[in-house]
Amino acid sequence: MLILGNNLWISLYLAEFSHRQYLVNSIFLTLQLNLPTPQSNKMADNKPTLHHMDNSQSQRILWLLEELGVEYNVVHHFRKSADDPVAPFRSPESIKTLGPYGKAPILTTGAADGNRYIPESDAICTYLLRKFDTEDKFGLHSGDWIRDEILNSFNLTTFVRSVYFILFIDFDLIRNGVMDYFDGPEMREILTILDGELKNAPEGGYFMGKNPGRADIMMEFPMSFVKHRNWIDLEKEFPKLDEWLKRVYDRPAWKRGLEKGNGSYDLNVFPKRAVVS
Repeated sequence: MLILGNNLWISLYLAEFSHRQYLVNSIFLTLQLNLPTPQSNKMADNKPTLHHMDNSQSQRILWLLEELGVEYNVVHHFRKSADDPVAPFRSPESIKTLGPYGKAPILTTGAADGNRYIPESDAICTYLLRKFDTEDKFGLHSGDWIRDEILNSFNLTTFVRSVYFILFIDFDLIRNGVMDYFDGPEMREILTILDGELKNAPEGGYFMGKNPGRADIMMEFPMSFVKHRNWIDLEKEFPKLDEWLKRVYDRPAWKRGLEKGNGSYDLNVFPKRAVVS
């Protein structure tokens, strides 16, 4: 009968353990090589879907998605016609069936974020930047977030309110009285403030510096209304703002977003009755 010494038993045990550990490591490595990376998993599981409507605020969300280089789906919706007896130019039923807000843009997240329904441009913009701007290109984390917040708040309250006031006159929903302060004069005050902010902005040509920030993305839509409908001659009265808008339209990401939208973007399709003095 063969009797092995303690040292030999220990050596055999260690050899067997090492062999098994090698097999486990080999299997684990093989599995690792065949699995997608965490980043690709994240993108695959979290591909957003944008519900886009022609000639609407959702065009700026397409621009942002293209700037971020995010893979996404687009579902196209089209406004009701001008001769609709009940709701001309309003959102179609296809958008209203998605959820309670019923207006474009609407973003649905990928599965990783629970396929959530996100309405409102600013909420969508903020979600996309927090989720996908991993390099902080838009400076929401490391940039001058206070400046971004001020400009974005001013845009969403004061500027947009003035734009819609004149648009309501265009739609003949309200009419100017003997005092016309709230159309041209009010708009010029707002544009003067924004012109000053652009002049004092960090070097680079955008409100937030060399790259567009959230404020730039959100500012596009109301500024395009002023430009397209020629309420005020931006090129003549506010050339800095006019140059900024042209700079936006010249960006490759904007052009790609335009192609993925309806191929055109015309805010002059709505009625025009206001005479802005």
